[in-house]
Amino acid sequence: MSAGAGPDRKPRFFRRTRQLARLVIGDPRNLIAWRDLKKNASLIEILWKALPGRGTSVPDFHITDGGRIDVEATAATYGVEARAVTIFLDQRQRQTYARSVCAGALDLALIVAWIVEMSLSRWGGTQLLAALEFAPFWFFLALVAFQNAWLNWQIRERHLGSATQFLATADNLFPRKP
Repeated sequence: MSAGAGPDRKPRFFRRTRQLARLVIGDPRNLIAWRDLKKNASLIEILWKALPGRGTSVPDFHITDGGRIDVEATAATYGVEARAVTIFLDQRQRQTYARSVCAGALDLALIVAWIVEMSLSRWGGTQLLAALEFAPFWFFLALVAFQNAWLNWQIRERHLGSATQFLATADNLFPRKP
């Protein structure tokens, strides 16, 4: 047998190919940081569970045929004055305002921090992965801000409307205090 041929030639070829691949691209197990993705998924789940107002009961409002909230009929159903229903709606409008502003501010801060981090670091596969890891946070916070701005608009207008109606008819997409 020659020196280059033999049973250990194949394993040496694969070993050298693996070493060369690791030299060029690094360890393939580190290219996709599965542990980080799992941690971020659990963090998003914890954030979702921690959202204030989840699970609190909201009274059923009487809605007219036109989709308007009937404050007087709702007050009569619960045996309270119309002013009490109006105060409750004002409190809900303040809550949705605060949630929307906080989620939007946090989303903006995360985007600015990510832009600064990406502009100061060397671009590579890890930066692309970081962008993909941050995208769910941005999307989640943007949806929370949008949903609360939409609810704020519904309470302010005393009219139930879809998200497309909100986008089409709202004079301003930012929430307002009562």
